[in-house]
Amino acid sequence: MVIIAIKSFLLGLGGVFLLVCLFVFYYFQNQPQGLVVPQSVKQAFQAKYPNIPHTWQRHNYGYEAVFTQNNIQYEAEFSDTGEWLETEYYVTEKDFPPIVLKRINQERPGYIITKYEIEITPNGMFYEVDITDGELEEELYLDNQGNLQTDLYED
Repeated sequence: MVIIAIKSFLLGLGGVFLLVCLFVFYYFQNQPQGLVVPQSVKQAFQAKYPNIPHTWQRHNYGYEAVFTQNNIQYEAEFSDTGEWLETEYYVTEKDFPPIVLKRINQERPGYIITKYEIEITPNGMFYEVDITDGELEEELYLDNQGNLQTDLYED
C-alpha cells in the first residue's frame, strides 16, 4: 500500500513538474523581445535630459522616454531619427492659464475635465484636456491663447 502511494505521489509530482516546465517554456517564448532604441534617439534624449534614468516605449511616431523629476512623471517623445517632438506631463487645473480654461468651457459647456496635461514642444507650450459629458469623451488640445490645435503626436 505504501509503495503504491509513493508511486502515485511521484507520478503526480512528475506531472506537476512537467506542467510547470511547459508553462515556463511557453511564457518565455511569448515574451516580447527587448526594445531596441536607435543610438540617435538615445543621444537626443541624453542631450536634452542628461543623466536622467528613464524607460523607453515604442509608438507610431517614434520613441517615448518615461522619467520622473521632482516627483513629476514626464514623457519625452522623439522621432525615429532622434528629433525631439515634445515632452508632456500631468498637472492640475491651477496650472492652466485662465484663457485656456475659459475657451474649453466655451467650446464644451457642461463637460467635465478629467485630465489636465501640459505639452512642451519646439513650437511652444500646449494644453491638453480629456473631457466628458457623462456619455461622450473627447480630447482638446489648445495653445497658450486658448486656440484649438491638432496634436500630431498623440499616443
